[in-house]
Amino acid sequence: MYFESHNQPDSDQETRPLVTVFCAVWHKQEDKLELLRSHWDNLKAQTVPIEPCYIFDNGDQAPDWLKAPWHSFSEPLTIYEAWAAGAALARTRYVMNLNMDDRLATGAVQELAETAMVTKSALIGGDWLISFGREHLARDFPVTGYTDTQFVSDWPPRPCEGLRLGSGSGERGTYGAATMWDLEMVGKWYPTYFSNGEPVLSVGDAIFWKVLQGKQLKLTRLPRIIGRYYSDPNAQAEFRPHKDNELLKSHGLSTRSFADAVLSGDFSWHGKLQAPGRKQPLNKIEKASAELEARYRKIFGLPAQPVAAE
Repeated sequence: MYFESHNQPDSDQETRPLVTVFCAVWHKQEDKLELLRSHWDNLKAQTVPIEPCYIFDNGDQAPDWLKAPWHSFSEPLTIYEAWAAGAALARTRYVMNLNMDDRLATGAVQELAETAMVTKSALIGGDWLISFGREHLARDFPVTGYTDTQFVSDWPPRPCEGLRLGSGSGERGTYGAATMWDLEMVGKWYPTYFSNGEPVLSVGDAIFWKVLQGKQLKLTRLPRIIGRYYSDPNAQAEFRPHKDNELLKSHGLSTRSFADAVLSGDFSWHGKLQAPGRKQPLNKIEKASAELEARYRKIFGLPAQPVAAE
Protein backbone atom coordinates (compact mmCIF):
# COMPACT_ATOMS: atom_id res chain seq x y z
CA MET A 1 0.00 0.00 0.00
CA TYR A 2 0.99 3.62 -0.59
CA PHE A 3 -0.75 6.98 -0.65
CA GLU A 4 -0.48 10.25 -2.55
CA SER A 5 -1.22 13.72 -1.19
CA HIS A 6 -2.64 16.65 -3.16
CA ASN A 7 -3.42 20.35 -2.59
CA GLN A 8 -1.49 20.38 0.64
CA PRO A 9 -1.85 23.58 2.70
CA ASP A 10 1.00 26.00 3.22
CA SER A 11 2.28 25.34 6.74
CA ASP A 12 4.18 28.65 6.74
CA GLN A 13 1.07 30.80 6.50
CA GLU A 14 0.92 33.51 9.16
CA THR A 15 -2.63 32.60 10.09
CA ARG A 16 -3.43 28.91 10.09
CA PRO A 17 -6.78 27.21 10.79
CA LEU A 18 -7.18 25.69 14.23
CA VAL A 19 -9.27 22.71 13.08
CA THR A 20 -9.01 20.03 10.42
CA VAL A 21 -12.28 18.37 9.40
CA PHE A 22 -11.64 15.07 7.64
CA CYS A 23 -13.94 12.79 5.71
CA ALA A 24 -13.63 9.22 4.42
CA VAL A 25 -14.64 9.16 0.74
CA TRP A 26 -15.35 5.43 0.47
CA HIS A 27 -14.84 4.02 -3.02
CA LYS A 28 -18.20 2.19 -2.94
CA GLN A 29 -20.21 5.21 -1.76
CA GLU A 30 -23.26 5.86 -3.93
CA ASP A 31 -23.59 9.39 -5.38
CA LYS A 32 -20.05 9.97 -4.16
CA LEU A 33 -19.25 13.08 -6.20
CA GLU A 34 -22.59 14.75 -5.52
CA LEU A 35 -22.14 14.18 -1.79
CA LEU A 36 -18.54 15.38 -1.96
CA ARG A 37 -19.47 18.67 -3.59
CA SER A 38 -22.10 19.61 -0.99
CA HIS A 39 -19.85 18.34 1.82
CA TRP A 40 -17.06 20.68 0.75
CA ASP A 41 -19.55 23.55 0.38
CA ASN A 42 -20.65 22.86 3.96
CA LEU A 43 -17.09 23.14 5.24
CA LYS A 44 -16.43 26.34 3.28
CA ALA A 45 -19.54 27.87 4.88
CA GLN A 46 -18.17 27.56 8.43
CA THR A 47 -17.87 30.80 10.42
CA VAL A 48 -14.15 30.17 11.05
CA PRO A 49 -11.53 28.95 8.58
CA ILE A 50 -11.10 25.18 8.69
CA GLU A 51 -8.74 22.84 6.91
CA PRO A 52 -10.57 20.11 4.98
CA CYS A 53 -8.97 16.69 4.55
CA TYR A 54 -10.52 14.09 2.25
CA ILE A 55 -9.34 10.48 2.41
CA PHE A 56 -9.93 8.45 -0.78
CA ASP A 57 -9.28 4.71 -0.90
CA ASN A 58 -8.82 1.89 -3.42
CA GLY A 59 -6.83 4.24 -5.68
CA ASP A 60 -9.71 6.65 -6.23
CA GLN A 61 -8.83 10.16 -7.38
CA ALA A 62 -10.57 13.42 -6.52
CA PRO A 63 -12.38 15.37 -9.26
CA ASP A 64 -10.59 18.38 -10.74
CA TRP A 65 -12.94 20.82 -9.02
CA LEU A 66 -11.95 19.68 -5.51
CA LYS A 67 -9.35 22.27 -4.49
CA ALA A 68 -9.27 21.05 -0.88
CA PRO A 69 -6.43 18.88 0.52
CA TRP A 70 -6.95 15.21 -0.30
CA HIS A 71 -5.08 11.93 -0.05
CA SER A 72 -5.55 8.76 -2.07
CA PHE A 73 -4.65 5.33 -0.63
CA SER A 74 -3.96 2.56 -3.09
CA GLU A 75 -6.02 -0.11 -1.28
CA PRO A 76 -9.47 -0.25 0.35
CA LEU A 77 -9.68 1.18 3.87
CA THR A 78 -12.12 0.65 6.70
CA ILE A 79 -13.79 3.81 7.94
CA TYR A 80 -11.59 3.84 11.05
CA GLU A 81 -8.42 3.37 9.03
CA ALA A 82 -9.49 6.43 7.04
CA TRP A 83 -10.15 8.35 10.27
CA ALA A 84 -6.76 7.31 11.63
CA ALA A 85 -5.20 8.59 8.41
CA GLY A 86 -7.08 11.88 8.80
CA ALA A 87 -5.78 12.32 12.33
CA ALA A 88 -2.23 11.40 11.29
CA LEU A 89 -2.17 13.78 8.32
CA ALA A 90 -3.73 16.77 10.10
CA ARG A 91 -1.56 19.86 10.55
CA THR A 92 -3.81 21.58 13.07
CA ARG A 93 -4.27 21.25 16.83
CA TYR A 94 -7.87 20.02 16.61
CA VAL A 95 -9.43 17.46 14.30
CA MET A 96 -13.01 16.48 13.60
CA ASN A 97 -14.56 13.70 11.55
CA LEU A 98 -17.61 14.37 9.37
CA ASN A 99 -19.25 11.62 7.33
CA MET A 100 -20.11 12.16 3.69
CA ASP A 101 -23.85 12.32 4.38
CA ASP A 102 -23.79 14.41 7.57
CA ARG A 103 -23.65 18.21 7.65
CA LEU A 104 -22.48 20.78 10.20
CA ALA A 105 -24.29 23.93 11.27
CA THR A 106 -22.41 26.95 9.99
CA GLY A 107 -21.15 27.90 13.46
CA ALA A 108 -20.52 24.37 14.69
CA VAL A 109 -16.74 24.24 14.35
CA GLN A 110 -16.36 27.64 16.03
CA GLU A 111 -18.57 26.74 19.02
CA LEU A 112 -16.95 23.34 19.51
CA ALA A 113 -13.39 24.67 19.27
CA GLU A 114 -14.04 27.63 21.57
CA THR A 115 -15.74 25.39 24.15
CA ALA A 116 -12.94 22.82 23.94
CA MET A 117 -10.34 25.50 24.63
CA VAL A 118 -12.24 27.12 27.48
CA THR A 119 -13.00 23.79 29.18
CA LYS A 120 -9.57 22.28 28.34
CA SER A 121 -11.33 19.23 26.90
CA ALA A 122 -9.54 16.45 25.04
CA LEU A 123 -12.75 15.72 23.13
CA ILE A 124 -16.03 17.53 22.64
CA GLY A 125 -19.29 16.58 20.95
CA GLY A 126 -22.64 18.26 20.39
CA ASP A 127 -26.12 17.14 19.41
CA TRP A 128 -27.60 16.36 16.02
CA LEU A 129 -31.02 16.48 14.42
CA ILE A 130 -31.67 13.18 12.65
CA SER A 131 -32.52 13.35 8.96
CA PHE A 132 -34.15 10.44 7.13
CA GLY A 133 -34.01 12.09 3.72
CA ARG A 134 -31.38 14.15 1.96
CA GLU A 135 -32.91 17.59 2.21
CA HIS A 136 -30.20 18.64 4.69
CA LEU A 137 -27.27 18.03 2.36
CA ALA A 138 -27.19 21.37 0.51
CA ARG A 139 -28.77 23.60 3.15
CA ASP A 140 -27.07 26.06 5.51
CA PHE A 141 -28.44 26.23 9.06
CA PRO A 142 -27.27 27.74 12.35
CA VAL A 143 -26.39 26.13 15.68
CA THR A 144 -29.56 26.05 17.81
CA GLY A 145 -30.87 24.95 21.18
CA TYR A 146 -33.30 22.12 21.89
CA THR A 147 -36.54 24.04 21.24
CA ASP A 148 -38.98 21.95 19.15
CA THR A 149 -36.80 18.84 19.38
CA GLN A 150 -37.36 15.51 21.11
CA PHE A 151 -35.36 12.46 22.08
CA VAL A 152 -36.55 8.88 21.53
CA SER A 153 -34.20 6.06 22.50
CA ASP A 154 -35.11 3.67 19.64
CA TRP A 155 -32.13 2.38 17.65
CA PRO A 156 -32.12 2.44 14.69
CA PRO A 157 -34.05 5.72 14.96
CA ARG A 158 -37.62 5.80 13.71
CA PRO A 159 -38.77 8.84 11.72
CA CYS A 160 -40.51 11.54 13.74
CA GLU A 161 -40.51 15.32 13.77
CA GLY A 162 -37.63 17.13 15.46
CA LEU A 163 -35.85 13.95 16.51
CA ARG A 164 -32.44 14.61 18.04
CA LEU A 165 -29.67 12.07 18.53
CA GLY A 166 -29.22 12.80 22.23
CA SER A 167 -25.42 12.95 22.11
CA GLY A 168 -25.17 16.51 23.40
CA SER A 169 -27.55 15.93 26.30
CA GLY A 170 -26.08 12.54 27.23
CA GLU A 171 -29.44 10.82 26.72
CA ARG A 172 -27.97 8.54 24.04
CA GLY A 173 -24.75 7.95 25.97
CA THR A 174 -22.64 8.86 22.93
CA TYR A 175 -20.64 11.99 22.08
CA GLY A 176 -21.48 12.17 18.37
CA ALA A 177 -22.23 11.39 15.23
CA ALA A 178 -19.00 13.43 14.83
CA THR A 179 -16.69 14.78 17.52
CA MET A 180 -13.75 17.17 17.76
CA TRP A 181 -10.59 16.26 19.66
CA ASP A 182 -7.28 17.84 20.64
CA LEU A 183 -4.28 16.14 19.05
CA GLU A 184 -1.95 17.74 21.59
CA MET A 185 -3.73 15.79 24.35
CA VAL A 186 -4.73 12.66 22.45
CA GLY A 187 -1.87 12.18 20.00
CA LYS A 188 -2.07 11.13 16.37
CA TRP A 189 -3.77 7.83 16.99
CA TYR A 190 -7.15 6.19 16.39
CA PRO A 191 -8.29 2.64 17.21
CA THR A 192 -8.30 0.50 14.09
CA TYR A 193 -7.50 -3.13 15.02
CA PHE A 194 -8.06 -5.72 17.69
CA SER A 195 -5.08 -7.64 19.04
CA ASN A 196 -5.81 -10.66 16.83
CA GLY A 197 -5.45 -8.47 13.73
CA GLU A 198 -9.16 -8.11 12.93
CA PRO A 199 -10.16 -4.57 11.92
CA VAL A 200 -12.59 -2.50 13.97
CA LEU A 201 -15.68 -2.15 11.79
CA SER A 202 -18.55 -0.46 13.62
CA VAL A 203 -17.82 0.74 17.17
CA GLY A 204 -14.49 2.50 16.77
CA ASP A 205 -15.84 5.80 18.05
CA ALA A 206 -17.22 4.20 21.23
CA ILE A 207 -13.88 2.43 21.78
CA PHE A 208 -12.07 5.73 21.22
CA TRP A 209 -14.15 7.56 23.82
CA LYS A 210 -13.66 4.75 26.33
CA VAL A 211 -9.90 4.80 25.83
CA LEU A 212 -9.78 8.56 26.43
CA GLN A 213 -11.88 8.17 29.57
CA GLY A 214 -9.50 5.45 30.74
CA LYS A 215 -6.63 7.92 30.35
CA GLN A 216 -8.52 10.36 32.63
CA LEU A 217 -8.89 12.88 29.81
CA LYS A 218 -11.78 15.33 29.84
CA LEU A 219 -14.68 14.64 27.46
CA THR A 220 -17.35 17.33 27.16
CA ARG A 221 -20.88 17.39 25.73
CA LEU A 222 -22.30 20.59 24.26
CA PRO A 223 -26.12 20.58 24.60
CA ARG A 224 -26.66 22.37 21.29
CA ILE A 225 -27.77 21.18 17.86
CA ILE A 226 -24.57 21.41 15.84
CA GLY A 227 -25.48 19.35 12.78
CA ARG A 228 -27.71 17.04 10.82
CA TYR A 229 -27.11 13.30 11.08
CA TYR A 230 -28.36 11.12 8.21
CA SER A 231 -29.87 7.82 9.32
CA ASP A 232 -30.22 4.91 6.90
CA PRO A 233 -29.80 1.41 8.43
CA ASN A 234 -29.35 -0.07 4.94
CA ALA A 235 -26.34 2.03 4.02
CA GLN A 236 -24.30 2.98 7.08
CA ALA A 237 -21.39 1.31 8.86
CA GLU A 238 -22.88 1.71 12.35
CA PHE A 239 -25.81 -0.53 11.41
CA ARG A 240 -23.88 -3.29 9.64
CA PRO A 241 -23.46 -6.71 11.27
CA HIS A 242 -20.19 -6.95 13.18
CA LYS A 243 -18.41 -8.78 15.98
CA ASP A 244 -16.57 -5.78 17.39
CA ASN A 245 -17.82 -6.16 20.96
CA GLU A 246 -16.98 -9.87 21.06
CA LEU A 247 -13.52 -9.27 19.57
CA LEU A 248 -12.82 -6.48 22.05
CA LYS A 249 -13.80 -8.70 24.95
CA SER A 250 -11.89 -11.76 23.80
CA HIS A 251 -8.76 -10.17 22.31
CA GLY A 252 -8.52 -6.57 23.47
CA LEU A 253 -7.49 -3.58 21.41
CA SER A 254 -4.24 -3.51 19.47
CA THR A 255 -1.72 -0.82 20.36
CA ARG A 256 -1.01 -0.53 16.65
CA SER A 257 -3.07 1.97 14.67
CA PHE A 258 -3.25 2.61 10.95
CA ALA A 259 -2.02 6.09 11.89
CA ASP A 260 1.35 4.50 12.68
CA ALA A 261 1.71 3.32 9.10
CA VAL A 262 0.69 6.70 7.70
CA LEU A 263 3.21 8.53 9.88
CA SER A 264 6.06 6.08 9.27
CA GLY A 265 5.34 5.20 5.64
CA ASP A 266 5.68 1.51 6.53
CA PHE A 267 2.61 -0.38 5.30
CA SER A 268 4.37 -3.76 5.06
CA TRP A 269 2.35 -5.14 7.97
CA HIS A 270 -1.04 -3.90 6.73
CA GLY A 271 -3.49 -6.77 6.58
CA LYS A 272 -0.96 -9.14 8.13
CA LEU A 273 -1.36 -8.48 11.84
CA GLN A 274 -1.14 -11.56 13.99
CA ALA A 275 -2.48 -12.18 17.45
CA PRO A 276 0.34 -11.97 20.00
CA GLY A 277 1.31 -15.40 21.20
CA ARG A 278 0.60 -16.21 24.85
CA LYS A 279 3.09 -18.30 26.73
CA GLN A 280 1.76 -21.42 28.37
CA PRO A 281 2.13 -21.54 32.17
CA LEU A 282 5.40 -23.21 33.04
CA ASN A 283 4.36 -24.68 36.37
CA LYS A 284 1.42 -25.21 38.72
CA ILE A 285 1.86 -21.85 40.44
CA GLU A 286 1.78 -19.91 37.15
CA LYS A 287 -1.19 -21.96 35.99
CA ALA A 288 -3.11 -21.20 39.18
CA SER A 289 -2.23 -17.52 38.87
CA ALA A 290 -3.47 -17.39 35.27
CA GLU A 291 -6.74 -19.09 36.23
CA LEU A 292 -7.22 -16.65 39.11
CA GLU A 293 -6.59 -13.68 36.81
CA ALA A 294 -9.09 -15.04 34.26
CA ARG A 295 -11.72 -15.54 36.98
CA TYR A 296 -11.39 -11.99 38.28
CA ARG A 297 -11.47 -10.54 34.78
CA LYS A 298 -14.74 -12.36 34.22
CA ILE A 299 -16.18 -11.19 37.56
CA PHE A 300 -15.38 -7.55 36.84
CA GLY A 301 -16.39 -7.71 33.18
CA LEU A 302 -12.87 -7.05 31.91
CA PRO A 303 -11.47 -8.28 28.57
CA ALA A 304 -9.77 -11.66 28.58
CA GLN A 305 -6.51 -9.73 28.18
CA PRO A 306 -5.87 -6.06 28.92
CA VAL A 307 -6.90 -3.45 26.36
CA ALA A 308 -3.71 -1.69 25.32
CA ALA A 309 -3.95 1.81 23.96
CA GLU A 310 -0.85 3.56 25.18
